[in-house]
Amino acid sequence: MSTENRAVRAARGGAAAAIIAVVAAPAFALAAPAGAAASQATEPKTATTSGTAGAQTTGTPAAAVRAAVPRAAADDTVGQIAKGLIDSRLYVTSGAGNPLSQADRNEIETSLGGDSDADIRAVVVRNDVTGTEVRQLLPAVAERVGKGGTYVAITADGARMGAVSKKLDRAEINQMVTRTEGAPLKQRLIQFGGLAEKKVDSDSRSSATVGYVLLGVLVLVVAAITGVMLNARKKRRERAAREMADLKAGVQEDVTLLGEDIARLDLNVMDSGLDPDTRADYEQAMNSYDRAKSATGRAVRPQDMQEVATALEDGRYHMTATRARLAGDPVPERRAPCFFNPQHGPSVQDVTWAPPGGVARSVPACAADAEAVLHGNDPDVRMVPMGGGRQPYWNAGPAYAPYAGGYYYGYGGVDLLSGLLIGTALGSMWGGGFGGGFGGGDFGGGDGDIGGGWDFGGGDFGGGGGGGDFGGF
Repeated sequence: MSTENRAVRAARGGAAAAIIAVVAAPAFALAAPAGAAASQATEPKTATTSGTAGAQTTGTPAAAVRAAVPRAAADDTVGQIAKGLIDSRLYVTSGAGNPLSQADRNEIETSLGGDSDADIRAVVVRNDVTGTEVRQLLPAVAERVGKGGTYVAITADGARMGAVSKKLDRAEINQMVTRTEGAPLKQRLIQFGGLAEKKVDSDSRSSATVGYVLLGVLVLVVAAITGVMLNARKKRRERAAREMADLKAGVQEDVTLLGEDIARLDLNVMDSGLDPDTRADYEQAMNSYDRAKSATGRAVRPQDMQEVATALEDGRYHMTATRARLAGDPVPERRAPCFFNPQHGPSVQDVTWAPPGGVARSVPACAADAEAVLHGNDPDVRMVPMGGGRQPYWNAGPAYAPYAGGYYYGYGGVDLLSGLLIGTALGSMWGGGFGGGFGGGDFGGGDGDIGGGWDFGGGDFGGGGGGGDFGGF
């Protein structure tokens, strides 16, 4: 259009022939084949001046005629192609001419539209396009369109084809390009679409099969792990329940014995002749007994037994003090309970003792147990229920840790017990305070890739590699 306008303006200036030559020469240099440009360069040049337009022309009339016949119009822009493919499966560039009838176009559109999984969009380009141009064109168009899984470029004569795809890899594209070679333009596009759709479907089914297999394996693994965990948890709960039952039975023995010892005092707190201090100790012993009995009934975890044992220690001391007052003996010192058997009440002295196979340490003992140890005899050890038998409370497992801790709560707690229980089962498991750390929850608590995931392939467009020519040109 710009060439024609300049020719008209030149004609109006009165130098039409000269101006046509001047305009045709640069057009020829830009659009004509390289061979024609070379021929023009060898022709003699003449300069003509027009008095009206003041323009100069070079070349002979023959050259001007040849320059006036340029090649086909330039191809459309990326934006134009993208706009055409937003709502269409096929775009024929202006540089490709008219290689397809309207009926052919409709048939291709319908066929590619049916290949929904491959999601193909095709661009027909001129025959002399290069592989480099195609590699630049297709990803740029795809980016502008914003949808589509495979973009195909094919020459107007159907001889050359290339594609970029997010659903097909380079090898698959090249195989389809090869399999469709030799077919006319329309048939080649339709065949390519069918092959691409079949391959994408096959890949999807394979991926789905693999996915289902992996999912099935994962489900089995998860089920197996879950089964193992649930079974282990069930066993832990069952073991914890047995341990709690043993612990509760042992604690109830202590509660019962304290109640019996208090009952033997046979005191009437309403007796006006009862010494006030004796009455106070007796009432304190009764209150502690009641508190221990109630706490035992509420206990559901080993940790709950700490409160029971603390109440038992307090009740037994005040019961012992009451007995001493009634007998006219001195009230005993408030010391830690007898280590060997807290049922014996407050200790009277510390003795050196070592458990079987253990190291010696100083432990508080009642008068009877201190005498036994000092004379090389065995003390009267508190034996508690455990697994159908009986064990010393310090070797009866972690469930008894809160029980032991409760008895010694007011006498140094962990600091005292950590020394007393060295070499025992409780000593090896002790940690973090009375009941802390024991039982826990068991007790109920590059080259072929073109940006954005596009993979390029095409026999004559460079064999799927980067930077290759269209081949043969």
